[in-house]
Amino acid sequence: MLSCVMTSSEPLPLRMPAREKLPKSFRFILATTAAEGFGDAMARTLMPLIAVTVLGYGTGFVGVINSIGLGAFLLLGMPIGMLIDRLPDRSRAMGAASLARFVALSALIGAFFVGWLSGPAVIGVAVVIGLADVIFTTAQGPVIQGLVPEQGLKLAYSQLTITNQSAATTAAAAGSAMLGFLGLPGLLWLALCSYAGSFLLQRGIPPHRASARLSRRERRGFCDGFRTLRQSPALWSLTISSALINAGVMLGNTVLPVFLLRDLGLAPALFASLGIVSALGAILGAALAPRLSAKFGIRALRIAAALLSMPAVAMAIACQQLPGHELIWLAAQSMSWSFLVAIASVAGAEVLPRTIPAENLASVGSAQRTITLGVMPVAALLGGSIAVITGPVLLLWIWAILAGCAALPVIRTAELDAYR
Repeated sequence: MLSCVMTSSEPLPLRMPAREKLPKSFRFILATTAAEGFGDAMARTLMPLIAVTVLGYGTGFVGVINSIGLGAFLLLGMPIGMLIDRLPDRSRAMGAASLARFVALSALIGAFFVGWLSGPAVIGVAVVIGLADVIFTTAQGPVIQGLVPEQGLKLAYSQLTITNQSAATTAAAAGSAMLGFLGLPGLLWLALCSYAGSFLLQRGIPPHRASARLSRRERRGFCDGFRTLRQSPALWSLTISSALINAGVMLGNTVLPVFLLRDLGLAPALFASLGIVSALGAILGAALAPRLSAKFGIRALRIAAALLSMPAVAMAIACQQLPGHELIWLAAQSMSWSFLVAIASVAGAEVLPRTIPAENLASVGSAQRTITLGVMPVAALLGGSIAVITGPVLLLWIWAILAGCAALPVIRTAELDAYR
């Protein structure tokens, strides 16, 4: 780990040029990210479908499957980050993750056609996919840092966010069509081809070799990634702010389906259409974030996004009292919330690779994700319990308050003014 930590005041203020160019090889990063995102979205659809329609399991089993991915980040993020920091070529870890998902899904397809499907088999595949997701995401950060100039990091992460959202949206549409024409086998083959495509596209990414191998004395302990985050005011404030946002995201994901489908009686097709509106808002926010942060600065933009999130959530709470059809306000809530969350995700994403050296980036990035993603399953469990006792409306208000509180860590951190 770092013997000394760069403070957030060391980098000079950076204004992104209007037309910042990224290396041509970055296109392969975007392409493999799209393929991975598409495959993951297919897999997240496949696992519950197989569990319910083929094996006859209920909501408890589906909940276990859905929690495995985030649980992998929470439990294994730090050990994997420490391991990747020791690898001479981090890009190979990305390839290994894609190959592992391909093999796991191939085994699931074989079991499906042979008739050997079982609950443990599905959970085993979900574990491999979740573990591979942690490896791919952790290794991707150092690879991008070694490939993209510092001035282009903001634009790079913006394009990555747009690519992820577009892949997820496309996967939802393609998955529905494939399910209607070819059923579950078509979905399985589509996911398998996406992972194979990701592996092949990574051949165009230049090898990322660590600038120096860490000596035994430099190989610190499990907690050093967290200590590094805590010692950098800019990184720590962004981490806590993102954790609050993600907690709100999970509360929303937990309570909105119940509130909209059960309490408001919204048709399932209309509820699904809100997901498309949400994805469009996220794509727009990710596209505008680099220019907005270059103009206003990361701190001002993150504060504004957090504060505006409160009335955005309130539109869902008050949709029946506001003038006009409630679906209009629900669509506005979905788009504005996703727009603001995407802005917050992109505005500040480049602070970590600009502050932490490449040889420690995987460990520190894993520590950050352990906090920001680890809070999500906890929020989902607590939120579900609260909603059972009090009903969904109180949870909606808690969601709005958490979203607004995400501004507090950023307001107090003047070191973020060094970044734009």
